[in-house]
Amino acid sequence: MKLELTLPSRPGFLHTLPGLDLIALILVFPLLGPSFVRQTGIDVQVHKSPWRYEQMENPVVITLAAGDGTPMWVNKKLVPMDQLEEEILRIRAEDGGDLITTAILRSDVAVPSGVEKEVMNRILKLNLNCGLLGRPVGKP
Repeated sequence: MKLELTLPSRPGFLHTLPGLDLIALILVFPLLGPSFVRQTGIDVQVHKSPWRYEQMENPVVITLAAGDGTPMWVNKKLVPMDQLEEEILRIRAEDGGDLITTAILRSDVAVPSGVEKEVMNRILKLNLNCGLLGRPVGKP
């Protein structure tokens, strides 16, 4: 009596599983890529600071750059100084309301301290915690 092999000679679906894993990995990296990019659209030279902040949940990032009229970005949107409060309130209304409790100020070293103080006062009037971001001492 001769035994016959009943298994298929080519289990096709088993050969496709490694390919599906590879495709899944290729699709995941572009989705995670934007999370590694800085939140603001510009790079500024911030002050040196010996202090470190803890990780903050969902802060509003305000960036002040050196230049004519001190351009200001709230998260990634260019905003004039007189519309700062309205933009923060809009962000809080859209992105979680009371969950946003902190604003981080990234200020270029060439920005006048009077402008920094004005922005901080406007943030504090909205009952948000405010922190001035700096780079650790000894790092470029």
